[in-house]
Amino acid sequence: MTGPDPYADWDAAYVLGALSAADRTDYEAHLAECPSCRDAVAALAGMPGLLAKVPYDEVLGLEPPEGGWPEPPASLMPDLPAGESAPATARRTARRGWLVGVAAAAALVVGGAGGYAVAHLGDTAPPAGIVATGPVRLAFSDVVPSSMTAVVDVTATADGTQLDVECQYARATDAQEYPGEDPSTADYSIWVVDRGGASSELKQWTAKPDKVMHPSATTPLPPSQIAAIEIRRVDDGETVMRAAVPGVTRQPAADALKRLGSDTATA
Repeated sequence: MTGPDPYADWDAAYVLGALSAADRTDYEAHLAECPSCRDAVAALAGMPGLLAKVPYDEVLGLEPPEGGWPEPPASLMPDLPAGESAPATARRTARRGWLVGVAAAAALVVGGAGGYAVAHLGDTAPPAGIVATGPVRLAFSDVVPSSMTAVVDVTATADGTQLDVECQYARATDAQEYPGEDPSTADYSIWVVDRGGASSELKQWTAKPDKVMHPSATTPLPPSQIAAIEIRRVDDGETVMRAAVPGVTRQPAADALKRLGSDTATA
């Protein structure tokens, strides 16, 4: 791809579920042919779990840092003299640093309004006046090298938990960089791992390059009893990707946001 990537800053919004349905479809089509954007999504895989550990009351009680909250840049596009260009990674990090902060704050305070809730998988109810609606979106992290990018929406139900997975595969030509993987014929399955370490298979499907797959499954386990959701290969049972499900243990908001800032700085 030549010139600036118009999707370079969509990764955080995608992982947090803040894109509209149309934008999400466009971005997933772009992921099929853009390894750098797939890597960016994978790098943010831990963000929803981190944000989910911050209690609402601590978020609402946060004091602004010394000097106040940073102002957004006048433009999210690079402002460079004619004929000069900045490294793509530097531009991406600078712009994404601000965008991630905004997206994270919105996700923490608003929850699922207009998107996906990013908190309260456990048994602690949000305070009055704040409603966490919709599913909780988690991003999968690679366990072994793979051409797949995936997220899962976790929804508590009366009978347990609904899991809705979105899988995006690289185009067939790009997938050749992953030895031993043939996404045109590979069969995968969704597994759920409880907090005692026991696992069970929920759903199988066949990968299709250049296509977004939407396998869904249910488990009688409530979200608070799920430790992880895994994508495994059917033929050999190897775990390809894993999404850790945050538990009910909370950590101070300041520590969580400090970690988030550190992750952003090194992205």
